[in-house]
Amino acid sequence: MTSASRRKEPRSLALAGDDEADQLLAQDPLALLIGMVLDQQIPLERAFKSPADLKERLGGTLDVGAVAAMDPDELAAVFSVRPALHRFPGSMARRVQELCRVVVDTYGG
Repeated sequence: MTSASRRKEPRSLALAGDDEADQLLAQDPLALLIGMVLDQQIPLERAFKSPADLKERLGGTLDVGAVAAMDPDELAAVFSVRPALHRFPGSMARRVQELCRVVVDTYGG
């Protein structure tokens, strides 16, 4: 049995307490990474629902290259729309953008 045949993708993760957000976390590694970055000084459920909210605010796509290339002020504004994606929307927008830049530059997106 190969390691690929033993590994199965999770159908969902129960982190956000929201079915759609949890499904996104299970299917999109970037969403899960963003949730992990945001999981600071806010409830875990909010941190892991925020990637789904970010995806919606970005027009329905969560593209690592697009987030990495966004104007930082524009991304901070997206994070700040009420309800804000994090208690500290400006600093977390910068951290998420830096995460996306590392994924693009180091791992080719």
